[in-house]
Amino acid sequence: MFRSRHRLKVLIVASILVGWLLVVNLFGADLKLLNKFWKADMEVRVNGLVCSICAAGLKKSFEKHTSVEGVKIDIKKSIMLIDFSTGKDGRILFIKNKDVIKMVDKTGYEVESIKILANRKPNRYNKP
Repeated sequence: MFRSRHRLKVLIVASILVGWLLVVNLFGADLKLLNKFWKADMEVRVNGLVCSICAAGLKKSFEKHTSVEGVKIDIKKSIMLIDFSTGKDGRILFIKNKDVIKMVDKTGYEVESIKILANRKPNRYNKP
């Protein structure tokens, strides 16, 4: 009897943890906590990004690109954070702004602004 209750509790805790990790990974639900462990190289403000299903489509389209390592989306702020891979020389392999705009346009959204977070220091918003 004791073993089955203990297994049930462990199963419940594990399922809650896995569910939280999936939500954070797919939709960027808790970006403040996540940003302590994950640093973005580019921040893109996207007009009209209001639902998680649409955000998943946008995320999939960017993850197909060879120089993109990760994408996190905050629906509340309409922000997409992109982490790029680094080259052999240690430089970040950015996607050009015009290519980012084309990729966002293909998914049916509009880019409001693009911010490069190179060297982990925020700079001003650049109009596309």
